[in-house]
Amino acid sequence: MSSTTKRIMTALLATAASAALLTGTTATPGMAATTQTAPAHSAAAQTIGKKASTMPAAPSAGCGTEQKPGNDEKTISTEDGERSYRINIPRDYELETPLPLVLGFHGNGSDGAEFQNYTGLPTLPAITVFPDGALNDGKRSWQGAPYASGADDVAFVAELLDSIESEHCIDLNRVYATGKSNGGGMVSVLACHLRDRFSAFAPVAGAYYPQSTEGCDYSTPTPMLAIHGTGDATMHYEGGHRQGEDYPGVREWIQPWAEASGCARTKERHVGRKGEDVARTQWTRCDASVELYSVADGGHVWPGEVVYSGGGYVTKDFSATDTVWGFFRSHPGATHGPTQK
Repeated sequence: MSSTTKRIMTALLATAASAALLTGTTATPGMAATTQTAPAHSAAAQTIGKKASTMPAAPSAGCGTEQKPGNDEKTISTEDGERSYRINIPRDYELETPLPLVLGFHGNGSDGAEFQNYTGLPTLPAITVFPDGALNDGKRSWQGAPYASGADDVAFVAELLDSIESEHCIDLNRVYATGKSNGGGMVSVLACHLRDRFSAFAPVAGAYYPQSTEGCDYSTPTPMLAIHGTGDATMHYEGGHRQGEDYPGVREWIQPWAEASGCARTKERHVGRKGEDVARTQWTRCDASVELYSVADGGHVWPGEVVYSGGGYVTKDFSATDTVWGFFRSHPGATHGPTQK
């Protein structure tokens, strides 16, 4: 374990110990903290865990439209020209049964096909869509970074959602966004500027350049999960300088979302298994869930990758795909997509 990782993980443990003394909680490694006195959570916070099982599906305008299951490449016309994406429709798709929708955003220089392959997201019981960033100097990239192409990617995603939700049977209470690196930065942009079209967000190894939060509206409590390796040599866990820009560490980046949700404290728990050191930070007493998974020595990768996803140490037992999907499943929320008439 590197000295930087030791310092970070030690700080997380110290935070957990302090929280235990202040709140009367106790915890053992790998076990959830137990609380002696129940906190007075807000009404919104009390309903977070209940929503997943009780919030009914909201059929999109595309319910009733026949679609052929499979994985296909398609295009859509936008003001910036033709844009491409891949869409995976599960084999058990039924035209009257609304399914969750997950959008996955690749990193700089990659594409939707590569991203779907190393994440394994198409195996989820959902319709999964993998847009391609606009080309700039031979590389595909997303809004929210100094090397972005200049395309209006927020408008592209809004138009793509309109199209997908109008032509497929989507549950508008379960629409999600995830991405890696520059794609994680794009997730940040969408949380800031297209919040009403998504139920929850989950960037992995995000590239949180200043452009990814420029003009951000933090006024709405927003379910947010981040996963980041403490050994990420590309986008450092504690922040750094790259592409001519200073960028924040992941904890600094996620803190405004915790404040937007009125979170009061944090609690830490080790969740790694089979020798893998992973710390889960949960902000508590929140109106919307905010969580961070810190992977000890983890590189600029998609943890639990199916195939190569980037440089550095990769966990095999801890899976970003499983963790992201678990968070999404637990956090439905109404969106403003095209509904049935």
